Amino acid sequence: MPARRGRRRWPGPRGLAAIGLGVLILLALLAGAGATLAVVRYAPALDDARALRTDLASVARRAQDAGPSIDRVTVDALAADLVAARARYQPLAHLLASDPLVAVARAFPLTAADVRGVDGIASAAADLFDAADAAVEIARRFVETTGPQPAAGAAGAAGGQPTALARLTGLMAATHEQAQAAAQAVSHARAVLAGLPDGLLGEVQRARDAMLEPLARYGPWLDTYAAASGRLPAILGWDGPRRYLVLTQNPDELRPTGGFIGSFGLVTFDRGRITERVFSDIDTVDLPWDYPVIQPPDQLVDYLVGVGRPWELADANWSPDFPISARDAIRLYANQTGDTRIDGVLAITTDTIDALLKVTGPVAIPEYATTIAAGEARLKVLQLTRAARVPGENRKAFLSVLADHLLGALLALPSAQWSRALEQADTIGAEHLLLAWCKDAADQAFVADAGFGGVVRADPGDYLYAVDANVTPVSKLNAVTTRSLALDVEIDAVGNARNTLDVTWENLIDSAAGKPYRDIASLKDLRVLGLYFRLLVPERSRIESLAGGSTPKLTAPSFAGWEAGRAVFGVYLRVPPGSTSLRYAWTSPYAADVSATGGAGQYRLTIQKQPGLLAAPLSVTIRVPAGFRISAASAGLAVDGQTATFRTTFARDVVLGLAYEATATR
Repeated sequence: MPARRGRRRWPGPRGLAAIGLGVLILLALLAGAGATLAVVRYAPALDDARALRTDLASVARRAQDAGPSIDRVTVDALAADLVAARARYQPLAHLLASDPLVAVARAFPLTAADVRGVDGIASAAADLFDAADAAVEIARRFVETTGPQPAAGAAGAAGGQPTALARLTGLMAATHEQAQAAAQAVSHARAVLAGLPDGLLGEVQRARDAMLEPLARYGPWLDTYAAASGRLPAILGWDGPRRYLVLTQNPDELRPTGGFIGSFGLVTFDRGRITERVFSDIDTVDLPWDYPVIQPPDQLVDYLVGVGRPWELADANWSPDFPISARDAIRLYANQTGDTRIDGVLAITTDTIDALLKVTGPVAIPEYATTIAAGEARLKVLQLTRAARVPGENRKAFLSVLADHLLGALLALPSAQWSRALEQADTIGAEHLLLAWCKDAADQAFVADAGFGGVVRADPGDYLYAVDANVTPVSKLNAVTTRSLALDVEIDAVGNARNTLDVTWENLIDSAAGKPYRDIASLKDLRVLGLYFRLLVPERSRIESLAGGSTPKLTAPSFAGWEAGRAVFGVYLRVPPGSTSLRYAWTSPYAADVSATGGAGQYRLTIQKQPGLLAAPLSVTIRVPAGFRISAASAGLAVDGQTATFRTTFARDVVLGLAYEATATR
């Protein structure tokens, strides 16, 4: 059965404080190496192994209990206990390496496999001791970073105390070598243990399995921290300043990568410090049109900007593939300003602001006599940017002021709140609330692997990405418009998937939910949402029918082509108050992998979530061919014979998989 596609998780401070202190938990299982010496009947060695297990279990419990609150005293105690444990372990390892009876048992056919299994466990144990040593050093640096900071001297007077971001960046840069060493040691231990055969003596088998389980649990966190410590400091300017173009997108006026670019910013990181932070109204660079003309994409001309207008930075994010839109944004920004000193692009929305406010708590904006809390960003930003505060002022000035206060709150977070911040970062990535693109290929690979790349996914199997773009008549109605998807998939005997998709928009402007928007003077007469809707599906997919819409009724897509490695079918429609639906039908060729005999198959489906889109229902029904039954299915799929169903509130990408086989009566 196809597995869910994984991605790196951001290591929270529990991982930073004990990224390999978690490895100490593994050390509690090293006694298995000594316990299995019972094969050669060494009772004293067995007693030593049991004592080692007890000692290491105590070390592991203390490391876990300390978590991100670990202090210098605890680290010193853990380091001392680890030295003692290693000293207790050495005689056991020496026994395995030099005892003549062990050597005989290793050569004797009836015991050779079991003793070699013990050898493997001992080798893995040595690796884990090395990993734990590196982990303790990381913990020591963590304590130094999160503890009380020295008073600012001459340099501090000019640059101020290091912010939480600068301190975290310095920690990762300083501990990358240890993180790499720990990750490599754990990886080697995992490979050695995985290479041991099944069917060994019970004690040996149990020791191997007991060590593999926590390795599988903690190893990925360690791998993630090693990767992050290798790239994130560079992205944040550790090796030299990095300057980023920030696109602030309004999801109330939805565009493919999150929303209309109503303002933009320039942010420079230098050794983890933010040394430049400027946000401006998009009109300051888009108008007047006195720069060289770059021709917009045809659909953008047809449904939004019209003939004769240049392609502006405000409309740079027309591609649903963020790396393409990011490169377009840099090209358009440079064309309009002459500024080419850009190392990457960040895209945020008001939903990103809401997610960050969950970490900082409400942020006061005294310049506007308001406070903004999580869940309020969409409406308050809209209300405070509809008109200038005073005549002649930039009406988007609120965004710059908000950015200053919010970034200030984030950078001032005490270390006790780092855990919450980094956990929220994982949600922000999974829900595509922040997208990033870096010119440096290695940085970009890390960003994409961490879940912030915003790329049109290239997963194998079947695929669906439904993309809305707010176009003529432009409005803010995406704030009160939901979109639900209902997908029906029928797999045929050779693996083709016939897909039928019902897309339903609910424009709630006339409901109670729409009242705050109706009360904004500049919005009260806007009731019809103009949409350019794109459906991205596997290459070579055949569109079979399209029906729905309101005025006019639609019977075929207005555009069929390819984009970012996918087939694309686009259509323009108007969504008045109430419900509007479209039904697409198409065939994805050979979406399922069918066995050579035709007696079994595997099907994988990826459904990508558009940034900025309000969460709404998603339902999927998958039917395998007649004469087959579903034999396995991924979590969340409800199986009934030939049919599997899935229901969710669509807030992040969904990957589903199932396996099917012929029934006995086929």
